[in-house]
Amino acid sequence: MTSPRTIEPTAGDPEVLKVVARGKRRRLPWLLVALVLVAGGGGGFYAWKKKTTAAAESTKYQSQKVERGDLRVTVTATGTLKARNTVEVGAEITGRVLEVHVNFNDKVTKGQILAEIDTEQYTARIEEATAQLASANASLVNARTTASENKQKLTRAESMLAQGLAPAQDVETAQANYKRAEAQVSSAGSQVTLAQASLKVAKTNLSKAVIRSPIDGIVLNRAVEPGQTVTSGMQTPVLFVLAADLGQLQLNVQVDEADVGAVKEAQEASFTVDAYAQQSFASKVLAVKNMPTTGTTVVTYEAWLSVDNSKGLLRPGMTATATVVVDERKNVLLVSNAALRFNPNRKSSTQQQQGISVNQFLPMGGRPGGMGQQKRPGGTGGTGAPREPALWLPTGGEPRRVKVEVGATDGIRTEIRSEEITEGTDVVVSMIEAPRG
Repeated sequence: MTSPRTIEPTAGDPEVLKVVARGKRRRLPWLLVALVLVAGGGGGFYAWKKKTTAAAESTKYQSQKVERGDLRVTVTATGTLKARNTVEVGAEITGRVLEVHVNFNDKVTKGQILAEIDTEQYTARIEEATAQLASANASLVNARTTASENKQKLTRAESMLAQGLAPAQDVETAQANYKRAEAQVSSAGSQVTLAQASLKVAKTNLSKAVIRSPIDGIVLNRAVEPGQTVTSGMQTPVLFVLAADLGQLQLNVQVDEADVGAVKEAQEASFTVDAYAQQSFASKVLAVKNMPTTGTTVVTYEAWLSVDNSKGLLRPGMTATATVVVDERKNVLLVSNAALRFNPNRKSSTQQQQGISVNQFLPMGGRPGGMGQQKRPGGTGGTGAPREPALWLPTGGEPRRVKVEVGATDGIRTEIRSEEITEGTDVVVSMIEAPRG
């Protein structure tokens, strides 16, 4: 067998040379394009890599350590101090005040005379009622005597009729007279009762001319002066305000409707007043009313707090700011709320602050300690759904996200639970980007 041979075109064949030259010219542009694309891609990748590395090196993360401690969740409300047992003493009769025996801040005992009203007209009314009663008693005696006389006449008429000595008409007349006499006795008896009632009223009014203290206590206010005329009508005029004991006061505060669900009876509380701005007074929740107090913009519920005023520093009417402890956690992991709000995927600190809020994770609906009136943020981060609570741990490069469970919060720190995070763990709270250029 013979081996195949390659027939080379002769150098002098012009047609063959033209075909070869045309093929080379067609491949040359495609090779140039491929070289440009490869060079551009390599340069872009290098620039991206350099930019990414520079950005990573220019971004710094600030962190804080997770602490272990106690957490107190509080609700704040304002109100007014009041005496626990306040009595308003007024005048039940009309007249001119002759004397006033006490002044404000005086201590009084039950039955002590506070003031006296002129009794002249009431004494005269007693005399009149006494005379009317005497007249009514006399009329009753007369009516009874007449009735007795008519009864005897009826008895004689019936006896004579039985003997045939008197007609039946005499008996009928005697019976009618006796019945009228009995009616007169009943009428006279009613007049006596009415006169007795009138005398009793007159004596009662006379006794009310002397105004006495109904309780042991102290005079908070006196609203009457000697010589003043008081008029008793549909509303009794208040002359004195008494308090049973200023050693025990009551603080009535208005709790916002968003916080009232956390306030319960017997919870510990404290409050301050402007008169003693540097001092805090201990208290306790006595009751929370179910009836709301509707204002112009908000709805509140009144809560009563006990106040020990044995030192006598506090006075009724003082405005107080109360802090009620609604939840307390002992020896728990605590993290700054800034760490729970942090998200490295946000481009600016402003977006970060306006995005995730720790309030959305709370069972109380984002109302830790009555820290504001606004509604809780949605915390979507641009996804349209709430983000699960998480913390970011520094790694030297991009921080690592760790999911956590959140508990109570006081508005500054929040209780967390996680298997990966312990006391002393650093968590990212913010990031700082170096300025460009």
